[in-house]
Amino acid sequence: MCARWMQLGAFYPFSRNHNALGTKRQDPVAWNSTFEDLSRSVLKTRYTLLPYLYTLMHKAHVEGSTVVRPLLHEFIEDKETWDIFLQFLWGPAFLVSPVLEPNSRQVSAYFPRARWYDYYSGSDIGVRGQWKDLSAPLDHINLHIRGGYILPWQEPANNTHYSRRNSLGLLVALSDNGTAEGEFFWDDGESIGMCRLLRLNLYQSWYPNHLAFKEIKIFGLNFQPFLVTVKENNIPIQSDAEIKYDPATKVTHITRLNLELGKEYTVEWSTKFRDTEKFDCYPDADGAQEEKCKLRDCVWEPTNSTGVPFCYITKYYYTASNIQNTGVGLTADISRNAEVNHYPSTPINQLRLDVTFHKNHMLQFKIYDANNKRYEVPVPLNTPNSPTSQPENRLYEVTIKENPFGIEIRRKSTGTVIWDSQVPGFTFNDMFLRISTRLPSHYIYGFGETEHTTFRRDLNWHTWGMFSRDQPPGYKKNSYGVHPYYMGLEEDSNAHGVLLLNSNAMDVTFQPTPALTYRTIGGILDFYMVLGPTPELVTQQYTELIGRPVMTPYWALGFQLCRYGYENDNEIAELYDAMVAAQIPYDVQYSDIDYMERQLDFTLSPKFAGFPDLISRMKDAGMRVILILDPAISGNETKPYPAFTQGVQQDVFIKWPNEDSIVWGKVWPDLPNVTINGSLDWDTQVELYRAHVAFPDFFRNSTVQWWKQELRELHTNSREPEKSLKFDGMWIDMNEPSSFVNGAVPPGCRNDTLNHPPYMPHLESRDRGLSSKTLCMESQQILPDGSPVRHYDVHNLYGWSQTKPTYEGVQEATGKRGIVISRSTFPSSGRWAGHWLGDNTAAWDQMYKSIIGMSRSKGMICGEIVKKSLEGFSGSLCRRGQLSIHLRQDPVSWNSTFEDLSRDVLNIRYTLLPYLYTLMHKANVEGSTVVRPLLHEFVEDKETWDLFHQFLWGPAFLISPVLEHNARNVNAYFPNARWYDYYTGSDIGVRGQWKDLSAPLDYINLHIRGGYILPWQEPANNTHYSRRNSLGLLVALSDNGTAEGEFFWDDGESIGMCRLLRLNLHQSWCKGYIIIPLSTSVFLPILRSIHFNDLFDCLLRIYCLSELARISEII
Repeated sequence: MCARWMQLGAFYPFSRNHNALGTKRQDPVAWNSTFEDLSRSVLKTRYTLLPYLYTLMHKAHVEGSTVVRPLLHEFIEDKETWDIFLQFLWGPAFLVSPVLEPNSRQVSAYFPRARWYDYYSGSDIGVRGQWKDLSAPLDHINLHIRGGYILPWQEPANNTHYSRRNSLGLLVALSDNGTAEGEFFWDDGESIGMCRLLRLNLYQSWYPNHLAFKEIKIFGLNFQPFLVTVKENNIPIQSDAEIKYDPATKVTHITRLNLELGKEYTVEWSTKFRDTEKFDCYPDADGAQEEKCKLRDCVWEPTNSTGVPFCYITKYYYTASNIQNTGVGLTADISRNAEVNHYPSTPINQLRLDVTFHKNHMLQFKIYDANNKRYEVPVPLNTPNSPTSQPENRLYEVTIKENPFGIEIRRKSTGTVIWDSQVPGFTFNDMFLRISTRLPSHYIYGFGETEHTTFRRDLNWHTWGMFSRDQPPGYKKNSYGVHPYYMGLEEDSNAHGVLLLNSNAMDVTFQPTPALTYRTIGGILDFYMVLGPTPELVTQQYTELIGRPVMTPYWALGFQLCRYGYENDNEIAELYDAMVAAQIPYDVQYSDIDYMERQLDFTLSPKFAGFPDLISRMKDAGMRVILILDPAISGNETKPYPAFTQGVQQDVFIKWPNEDSIVWGKVWPDLPNVTINGSLDWDTQVELYRAHVAFPDFFRNSTVQWWKQELRELHTNSREPEKSLKFDGMWIDMNEPSSFVNGAVPPGCRNDTLNHPPYMPHLESRDRGLSSKTLCMESQQILPDGSPVRHYDVHNLYGWSQTKPTYEGVQEATGKRGIVISRSTFPSSGRWAGHWLGDNTAAWDQMYKSIIGMSRSKGMICGEIVKKSLEGFSGSLCRRGQLSIHLRQDPVSWNSTFEDLSRDVLNIRYTLLPYLYTLMHKANVEGSTVVRPLLHEFVEDKETWDLFHQFLWGPAFLISPVLEHNARNVNAYFPNARWYDYYTGSDIGVRGQWKDLSAPLDYINLHIRGGYILPWQEPANNTHYSRRNSLGLLVALSDNGTAEGEFFWDDGESIGMCRLLRLNLHQSWCKGYIIIPLSTSVFLPILRSIHFNDLFDCLLRIYCLSELARISEII
């Protein structure tokens, strides 16, 4: 108790140890050396701060202000402070949080809404408007300094007679805006009437003057300062000043100053940017050079460090003002300063910031032109009509920093800063928008669609472009879709997600600060953030925002076969018959553009005249068919071609701005009545043989109706019924949109500024401009409300705009749920379509990259159904795709060994389809992931944060494939749970460890997580028959002898059907039976069709609708 009294008393205005008559001595030297050390330490802190305390005494004397100050005096707007009396302040800036309870070694302290620094370390504690438990060992009292204040201090001594002769210093605690101010009163300390009052101000870009000190400590300085200059009366003088900087705590210590009282000084320093703090000033396509760098008023500093920009930004260009709290958000005016613009295009000087607290876990911050309307993405998101968040329940707090402008977002529960854009370089020009943010860790996942070599993004100076392009997967090559979304893990395992809703061409640069820079060439900056806090919750919240994944039909989860290059329908028929004969499970047959006449949409090639009958034969046997369509429509036909003529009549095609003429490109359709010389080079063939094509504008209402009609006519041909193609789903390809000419047929594009913008993002064929392999950027499209937009702004939305009309058209044509697979996607495409990962090659590296792609797509991009041109478990949908230039690679094209292997692994897949289908349902209604990275289930285990060679189906089914050539074993990680071998059912006895597993060529390692129930079904040649087979439950007990699961069931193809069965198991050893209560939402007729295998030598009791059903009733 005396130790705690000593600590508390050291911060009374007058600190005295008084002992009563007849009591034991209690002075500091009456105990032991431990107490002496404790007393010495805390009193040295007091003596160090006596200049600040003396200044407060002076202000109390002349102004009547308080010295020891209740928190409510400074934070009256915070009602939490109204009842706080176990903490107190010295003046406005020094917070004392003593221990006041016996045997306590921690203290619960409240930190009002301000920036607070630990007095001892100088680090920002990251807590605002919250209580926090603080460690408080016996020799420690918690002391904190409020940001925005300067405290004078002095080297302590044995008494003030000597301490007043020691050097003085300043402790500068920066506010969010990088400023601080304070006062310093000085006289001889004892005479009557003497007075010296020094007012101190510090701005992070300017420096304190009128100083009389030996050293200065600055808390919260983001960049390392160097080259100290001391000026007396504004004239530089010789100085031996030194600077030390701790990047971890952001504390700067300037020493060896000699600034005498009574004289006027200025202390200045330059800011040294550590390599990791350098934000690229010249990412332009023509490359950084010293002269160009200096023209942008940036710093040129060559370095040998790989990736570090030679030319980097040190300037801030915008400030915020008029910050208002609306109760459901914040608003601010943002103004550009007087700095001359040296960046591409015209700066926008007056901006507006709107921050909206939509939900407790979701917020939006939007920066836009305050005076002129700019293009905004016409993709609807699911946000409340009015915000529903409540201040006390929000997971976040937002601070708008004024000068320089920045936005800071913290997680309230931990104080972790998850977004901090107060870094150099924020720019908002007409065709060049740039914003950077510090990141809370190096664990960032997402951003697509580009090929990545790891699941986690490499933050070591990498730039990734995003602009939809007909580009097969390749490292750092922007590909088919655009998804400016990422999930970030914080060091304490919390997770958050960030979406930039911007559809213009852009790139993002990662650097090891860690930090991220967005650069986009149009629109506005419209960010959405969800705060989880788990990775799985982040994904659910993200899909809640953009729309849940579409519910796939059951048959689509079966095995699918596809090839580009089927010569005729007989080749497909032979493949089908061979697969049936080999008894290899198989549900879906695709046909690529081979079935079309000259690659013309909505036509049938004479070589495929028997295809309609083959489709009928396959469908009679339970098979399904998916056809391909490209968006481009030929305009060179010599015979009637309704798709084009009706399209012209209904005004569905993309045109030049302010004209009635079509923007013509070239894609797959060949000209009629020509003989193609295949020996010619590709470009020559395109020039000589490819037809002019028009591109439908799927934003137009007329186009939507035209497209649906064409789909219905393809399915049920009213003109030639024998050519009806009874498809079950649609594969929409080439919808980036892709063209085989750059921009348009000669004379080509007309607006060089749009096609070769002032800043060209880091994209494939960067030197060719934005129109490379696609339309001219000035092409005009018409939104559903009739407003015109440039293709420059909506290019990345072309596939998105085609998706919904196609999905609705499939359903209208077939009357069933159907499925659409789109090559080009954008956030929310998953509401109507799945996605496949593109034209990958049959290479070993593509196998592990497919896992990255699935994990990113199912969890990080848009919750889409994903398929991959590989076998087995590698996709939510499983398709074998082949190119015509390669040998056949389907299961029956090799030998009996490969047939056996394929049959075995696909039988396992079909056995588990009830579980997979249940996961699909949960994705559809809850937004949960199907293909799941291990970190989604075991985020507390940092070993999982970098795992991508294994994956989960849902929470419970672990897949550990072989991904290396000639490997016959696999090194697999098993997080801390109970794991069972799928084949034997035995507990493998490994937890939180890596294990080498045997993996012969005919074997894939599969494991079940304890605590879960997986529904399964006897497999068959396709799902039409397997769905008639008996069902079972696979129950994997946890350590506690319990398990739970869910089972979703409907007819598998109708629109809107739903049956969800919740399963729970509790093993009662004393009674010797297992109880499985079933949800009352399940109907008994369904239950009677289920067969439960004998799981244990005990009784199964099944409860349904509060009635006990006998085993005989359900078998």
